[in-house]
Amino acid sequence: MFLHLSRKKQLLFAAAAAGFSLFFALFMAELLLNFQRSRIQKSSHFDPGMVLYDEILGWKMAPGWQGGHRHYDFQVTYSTNPYGFRGVFNPPGIAAGKRYAFVGDSFTFSYGVNDHETFIYQLGAWDKKTAAYMNFGVPGYSTDQEYLLIKQRVFFFLPDVIFLVVYLGNDLFDNALPFPLQAQHAKPYFELTSEGLVLRNTPVPRETKPASQAQKDLQHAVFGDRALNRGLPDRYLGRFQLYQVLRQRFGARPDSSGYFTAQFKNSLGLFFAIIEQTRRECVQKNTRLALVLMPGKSFVELPGSLSAQFQDYLRQKIVENRDKMKVEVLDLAGHLRSRYGKTPGRWFYPNEGHLTSQGHRVVAEFLRPQISR
Repeated sequence: MFLHLSRKKQLLFAAAAAGFSLFFALFMAELLLNFQRSRIQKSSHFDPGMVLYDEILGWKMAPGWQGGHRHYDFQVTYSTNPYGFRGVFNPPGIAAGKRYAFVGDSFTFSYGVNDHETFIYQLGAWDKKTAAYMNFGVPGYSTDQEYLLIKQRVFFFLPDVIFLVVYLGNDLFDNALPFPLQAQHAKPYFELTSEGLVLRNTPVPRETKPASQAQKDLQHAVFGDRALNRGLPDRYLGRFQLYQVLRQRFGARPDSSGYFTAQFKNSLGLFFAIIEQTRRECVQKNTRLALVLMPGKSFVELPGSLSAQFQDYLRQKIVENRDKMKVEVLDLAGHLRSRYGKTPGRWFYPNEGHLTSQGHRVVAEFLRPQISR
């Protein structure tokens, strides 16, 4: 029957069939992506009891806790010591040698790997006879909480050097907020006034994040009103997972560095003020302070993406100001991007985003000679 149709009708029929096939393929791809996304989002599960309320810090980890963390990308076990931190380390006076303290968020705590796979554990395994490496990472913390943690807990262990690990993905934005962008617990925060830093939201309330705060996300923190003023096609197509994947991989990525200058002025100013206050406290305690710039997955694997652009802008500003801050800056982010460009590896989990065990080895390899200096 098809052969008896006119040439024009045959072409129309073929075009319609091809169009329907393409639509069906896209429809099925979208269904599959949504199913996969839902499955991944629901896969994360912690054994209960790891996190406790703290009126000064917002939250802390329970001492002597052990439990599992299961995710689509991994299944691992975490444990905390009697002080409520990950890893085994002794109070001052028990072990001789240099004492190195690492303070940071979930990248420092090391989500996604077992206790013996963290970069801090690996550093200690290389140098366990002459130094102590202490992990004070607490998931979800930003620079303000890390400063308060240093004052409240870390100095007790008499560290010779404190490595403050700065996650470029959201730390600088969370510093100004009473609730983190990606967590539900309230937190303390500092306001930078003409008279200096003023601590707010303390004692930290136990309330969960209200709707007004829940509307704030990383996209709005980075792009402000521009996140709301996208074109009509982009706003409509942005609802589809397939479009988001294709745009992230192949979409046009204009240079936004000029926009970042104004958008991040306050975030950088507050960050530098917190670092200066931390440095002063360290000087009083005869402790050196160094910053370690920790990137997100997109910074390393998708250097042209908008996410990589804003992280790179923050990275450059921190590196440019290291002499003014009088603090050494270890550019781990730049190192990982450069090394990945030459010899890529599976350093980040594809869906969850934290470092894999291989990624932790690469980080430890970078830090070891820096610490030896």
